[in-house]
Amino acid sequence: MVDNTVKNASGFPHPSGAAEHQPGRPAYALSPDGTHIAYEHCGAGPVLVLLHGGGGSRREWYQAGYVERLRKHFTVITIDLRGHGESDLPTAPSAYTIEKMEQDILAVADACGVERFTLWGMSYGGKVGRYLAVHSPRVEKFIMLGTPLGLGVSGEQRQAALDFCAHWPAILQALQAGCVDISSLSPGDQQALASLHVPAMLGWVQAMLDWPSVEPAHFRCPTLYLAGSEDQHALESLREYAASIPGSMLQVHIVAGVDHEQLFDEIERSFPILFAFTQSSKD
Repeated sequence: MVDNTVKNASGFPHPSGAAEHQPGRPAYALSPDGTHIAYEHCGAGPVLVLLHGGGGSRREWYQAGYVERLRKHFTVITIDLRGHGESDLPTAPSAYTIEKMEQDILAVADACGVERFTLWGMSYGGKVGRYLAVHSPRVEKFIMLGTPLGLGVSGEQRQAALDFCAHWPAILQALQAGCVDISSLSPGDQQALASLHVPAMLGWVQAMLDWPSVEPAHFRCPTLYLAGSEDQHALESLREYAASIPGSMLQVHIVAGVDHEQLFDEIERSFPILFAFTQSSKD
């Protein structure tokens, strides 16, 4: 049997359980299926768990300035979702079921001795987080940033995912066999290989195609949907579900003049809204 799991390339050893946190160096939680999930925690107070966007890592929350602001008020836990950062990098789509992704987050919470927490998810992190917010009473509040409702991936993004899954297998197979030189690939493909772990990404992108729908009525905790006025995918999703939002646990806030990436990057615009919603969970 071929082991299709690629262990993380950080050079850090994997303990059998969680390790003591050191700034800049991850601790690891062991998910039920044996996958090691990298995380960091800092600060003190009510617990806030942050999930990054697709292809990114927990460090994005530090680099954008969120952790520095939040740690003064909350215990902040940042996670490398499986297939990302310094967590393990499985390549099989079966490694990225919703159940396993949820178990990863709860494994980190357990490793930190945390029972209940508020959860933020940016883009792909919001896709993952929304299922936990629907299924687990351990999530007190949830914020999704620029994450559409509905299926795991739909509309134009679904076609983009299908195209990605059709494009890469032959290239990866040829590279592994030594039949093609990276320099002969398109600049876009070379950049993807340099900045992303494409084999793992192929796994989680393909898995998303089978993730079920999440609708406003499904949320069991107070949930904030934050989106930019220029994020067409998010706005299309809101229009589709507009009639089912009233009476649900879902609140919507549109940030004027920002697109999907700017919603996260322009912290001065988004942070006051995120903080106010989260702060109220302390009451």
